Amino acid sequence: MKINVEKLQEPLLKIANKVDNNSVLQAIKNAFISSIPFTVVGSFSNLIKMQIDAFFGDTSIGQTASKIFGNVYLGTLGIVALLIVFSTAYNYARELMRKHPEANINPLLATLLAFAAYFVMVPNNVNFADSTADIVQGYANNFFSYEGMFTALIVGLLAVFFYSVLAKRKIAIKLPGNVPPNVFDSFFALIPISIVLLGCSVVKVAIEAFDFNSFMDLVSQLFVQPLTSVGTGLPAIVVVILLQQILWFLGLHGFNIVWGVVSALWLPVFLENVAKFAETNSFDNISIAPNTMTNVYAMIGGSGATFGLILAILIFTPKTYSGREVAKLSFIPGLFGINEPIIFGFPIVLNPLMFIPFVFVPIFNAVVAYIVTKIGWVVPLVVLNSGNEPIFISTWILGAFHLSPVILTAVLVVLDVIIYAPFVRMNMKFDQSQLLNAENQA
Repeated sequence: MKINVEKLQEPLLKIANKVDNNSVLQAIKNAFISSIPFTVVGSFSNLIKMQIDAFFGDTSIGQTASKIFGNVYLGTLGIVALLIVFSTAYNYARELMRKHPEANINPLLATLLAFAAYFVMVPNNVNFADSTADIVQGYANNFFSYEGMFTALIVGLLAVFFYSVLAKRKIAIKLPGNVPPNVFDSFFALIPISIVLLGCSVVKVAIEAFDFNSFMDLVSQLFVQPLTSVGTGLPAIVVVILLQQILWFLGLHGFNIVWGVVSALWLPVFLENVAKFAETNSFDNISIAPNTMTNVYAMIGGSGATFGLILAILIFTPKTYSGREVAKLSFIPGLFGINEPIIFGFPIVLNPLMFIPFVFVPIFNAVVAYIVTKIGWVVPLVVLNSGNEPIFISTWILGAFHLSPVILTAVLVVLDVIIYAPFVRMNMKFDQSQLLNAENQA
């Protein structure tokens, strides 16, 4: 069957243009683009740290080197939620300032306001999740990492939005015209900042009054709770992958949000298989563990099976295409299942042209892997490995050193490249048209 790419391309390009003209979506997209240097540095640091821990972790030099790279990871990906607060607020304030120059929106003050608002919303008790534990003043790390990205994103946008509303309505201290600009901006923003921060505090108290630990906890329960009854079969695998990928597309770490509950249901199935194989050294009566279908075969190279995307960019785009540099930079991390560089650098986040393959390629991989494992063409994955190995070596170890999982992984990568290829070409054409429009306007 021949696919009419032009018919597929037209509606997607319309959506892409609408996204390109939406202030909120542009702010989010630019925020993630701004975070690329930090996510790339953090990804490489974490990759190096994992290898040091695996091969030199018992030596004093290895432990020292691991700490050095671990500190870099904690200072980048470990605080990515704070980076998102800053970059989202700043980019959104710039968008609003461009559209409403009369409102006196100061991007720097708006950014600082969003940062303060985030800390107003976050529990200042390290033991916030345990009501019986002693109060320890401080902030839990998960509010600064990927787990806090959703809260950071929403708080950053809302803080700037309400600040701009108050600024446009001139709800501010009146000052004479001869006041220096920096002094004027600070006093002009005093009342809007006060109102926004008080509003955040009221919302936080209200959330706690309804027995939620935090705003992040509220959102996590709304997303994750339906997953507690999905089961462990192929339909459950598809549902979990679908939710994870949609969250990732929106810029949220789908794995971290979903896996907390799902792992409690799925990990015991895999551990039971590991124990059975260790005892019998046989694949008889070994069930299909849903977590291996989801995390190993569905996500080759990371969420979205982006190793296939990286190869598709390198194979099907000309050397002059800017996306190739991102693909080259993402290749080695992608081999180890680290794909933040390609997700935020290509980008995939909020890129409607990449929505279809990013969401459905992992589902396709999981369905194929489930079927061929079910009918016995591929052995089940039965070894508990470190997870630090490259893609093909990892599946070789997980499959108890049988080649069939490696062959399946290679076949899936080839199929992923084929599926991603037309969307990569489409994205390249859109980027080129946008660049040409910008040059014409200039």
